[in-house]
Amino acid sequence: MGTEGHHDDRQDQLLVPLAAEAAAELGTDGEQLAALLGTVLHGLAQLRAGTTSVDGLSTTLSGTTALLERLEGWDAAVREHAAQGGSYGALAKATSVTRATAQSRRDTLLKKDPSAMAQWATGSS
Repeated sequence: MGTEGHHDDRQDQLLVPLAAEAAAELGTDGEQLAALLGTVLHGLAQLRAGTTSVDGLSTTLSGTTALLERLEGWDAAVREHAAQGGSYGALAKATSVTRATAQSRRDTLLKKDPSAMAQWATGSS
């Protein structure tokens, strides 16, 4: 594996900028997301440093899976975007797809009930 992504500008810590009001609104869900992201980033750092182990990789994979499950709640943002009159073009730009793809995906999504993770994301589960 190459070192293209390697950076020599070391930091003592990595901070996730989040306003106190947003952190309070998320509560323990925010803490869980931050912990999962930390697990994933730690695993990525180990991969880059070449210091992984089977147990470490298992932890990274578990954290990644849990984080991805939570991120599946993104469809709540698409639903709210539509509810607030967001255009297909704006959705396409935000999601880096064509307008036709954004329209198709949003229309398909809106025909279904919100997923469990969408309900989680909005705090309604």
